[in-house]
Amino acid sequence: AQTAPGFPLQGVSQTLNVSYGSNVVSPPGELIPRPEVANPPTISSPTFTPAGKAVLFMVDTDVPRNGTRIQLLHWLVSNVTLSAGNGTSGALSIPSTAEATYRQPSPPVGDIPHHYTFVLYPQPADFAVPAQFTDILQTRAGFNFSAFVAAAGLSNPLAANYIQVQNLTGVSGTATTFPPPAPTVSPTSSGPAQFPGAAARTAALGGGKLMWAGVATAMVVGVAAFAL
Repeated sequence: AQTAPGFPLQGVSQTLNVSYGSNVVSPPGELIPRPEVANPPTISSPTFTPAGKAVLFMVDTDVPRNGTRIQLLHWLVSNVTLSAGNGTSGALSIPSTAEATYRQPSPPVGDIPHHYTFVLYPQPADFAVPAQFTDILQTRAGFNFSAFVAAAGLSNPLAANYIQVQNLTGVSGTATTFPPPAPTVSPTSSGPAQFPGAAARTAALGGGKLMWAGVATAMVVGVAAFAL
């Protein structure tokens, strides 16, 4: 799978190449030390063509809050293009001016590894952040990926990938109780994606089933304490 377990979009067939320094994320879901993800990664996609623009997302689906797990938007940037002279490698040019600038993965100390999913969508000519999501670009926590995609009229994704990051900084013998991991979800069809100037790409559905990894006594955790 190119997206994380429990992510609301499943069945993306194309892998988005994500690199943190010299570390090329492979396979999808690689566990990366937190210090290595301080800066935005470089991203490429062999399926990307120079005929249009794209929208890039990075979303954490494991943020603990009030006894459950919610989404947090780590990165949202539009007007992504193919870097000049890099048509073969598919290296992407990502504008520094973003709707939501890159935020380093910083799970709460001692929590489970958090899953951070990257998704690249073809950008419609009239793309704009839906009005109901303008505030979430600042608060980040409580993001709803599926609702945003639907409201923005985005088509099926071009490619995706994900990483895992765990924060073990200063972990001691005193454990903090966190909510159980988010359940996996039934996959959302991603169908064939048509990028301007490119052939249709087919993304097959992936299987999914609900399962809870365990039960824990939950505590209320403030937004400032996690995934900042």
